[in-house]
Amino acid sequence: MTHTGVVLTGGGARAAYQVGVLRAISDMYPASGHPFDVVVGTSAGAINAAGLAGGGSIFRHNVTHLETIWANLSVDQVYHSGSMAIMRNMTRVARKLISGSEQRQSLSLLNNAPLRQLLEQQLDFDAVHEAIEQGHLRALGLNACGYTTGRNLCFFETGSDISSWNNGQRGGARTELSLDHVMASSAIPTLFEPVHINREYFGDGVTRQMAHISPAIRLGAQKVLIIGVSGNSRSEPRRPQKPVIPTFGQIMSHVFNGLFLDTLEYDIERLDVINQLLSLIPEESVAQAGLDLKPIELLDISPSKPLEDIAEQYMDGLPAILRTLGGVPEDGNISGASLGSYLLFDQRFSRDLIELGYKDAQDQSDEIARFFGPGTP
Repeated sequence: MTHTGVVLTGGGARAAYQVGVLRAISDMYPASGHPFDVVVGTSAGAINAAGLAGGGSIFRHNVTHLETIWANLSVDQVYHSGSMAIMRNMTRVARKLISGSEQRQSLSLLNNAPLRQLLEQQLDFDAVHEAIEQGHLRALGLNACGYTTGRNLCFFETGSDISSWNNGQRGGARTELSLDHVMASSAIPTLFEPVHINREYFGDGVTRQMAHISPAIRLGAQKVLIIGVSGNSRSEPRRPQKPVIPTFGQIMSHVFNGLFLDTLEYDIERLDVINQLLSLIPEESVAQAGLDLKPIELLDISPSKPLEDIAEQYMDGLPAILRTLGGVPEDGNISGASLGSYLLFDQRFSRDLIELGYKDAQDQSDEIARFFGPGTP
C-alpha cells in the first residue's frame, strides 16, 4: 500500500488558503474517506491538520467544517484585539523586561486565550484517536519548537509501529495528541505564549524548521502533497522607485517570511534535487552504499498571487495599534500588509484566500489527478 501524506505549513491567517485547496480536492473526490493517511501540520497548519484528521471518516465533511471555521473567523476569536487590552499586554512585557522578571513568566505581545476557547469547541481529539484506531488514518504529526533546547519536534500519534526518532536538532515524539500540541505549534514567536508540554515550553513549529517534508516521510508517506502559503515562486519581488529607510513593519515582515515561507521553498528544492539524483543512480548502488533513500513523489500547490496584495484591501480589520506597528501601506510599499497578513484573522480575507486556493487547485486538477492516480483516493 502506498501511503499518501499532506503537509500543511504555517503562516497565521494565510492558512485559510489551504482550506480552499482541500475543498477543491474534496470536490474532485466527493465520495472519498481520508485521501491522506499521513497528515502533518505546522503553526496554523496544525489547526487545519487536527481538524482534517478529527472531523470524521468522510473527507469532504471535515473540509466543510474547516471552511466554516475560517469563513466566519474574526480577530477577537484568536486574540484579545481591543487597543487597551493590547496596550496592557505590551506594557506588562516592557515592565518584565526592565525589571528582569521575565524568567518567571512567559512573554507575549498578544493574548491568544480566545483561540484556545475556539479550538476547544471545534477540534475533536477523541475523533482523531478513533480515526487512527480504526485505520482511517496512519498518523497525525504536529510540529513545535522547544525554547530550552532549540529543538524542532514532531509530536505524532499513530496506530502503526513507528517509533520516536532523534536527528540532532530535529526529532519525533510519539504521544497522544491534544489541544496543547496544537496551541504550541501555532504559538507565533513573541506574539503568543509558549505552551508547557512535559519538561519544556514549546512555540511555533516553524521556528528552526529546516525540513518541513521530513516528518511526513518519517511517518511513512511515499508521496506528499504540500500546500504552502507563499506566492514567492510565482511572482517577481517588487522594487521601490528609490531607496527608502525600511520601516519596522518591513523588517518584521522579512523576519516572518523567513520563518514561515523561505525554508519550505528551500526544502522543496532540496527534495527535487535528491529525486533527480536518485533517478540517475541504480537502486542496487544505493542499497550497497547503505543509503536509506527512496524517491518521494511530490506535488506543491501554492498561491498564484502574493497574499499581501489581498491583505492590503482588508487592513482595516486589524486592531489600530497593530496597523500602526506594521506600517500603513503607501507609495507602493505593502510591507505593512505583508506583516499584517499573518494576524489578519478577518472573514473577508479568509474567504478570499479560500477562493484563491480553490481556483489554484482547480487549475492544477490534472496534476492532482496524476498525484492520486486512477481509482484513488
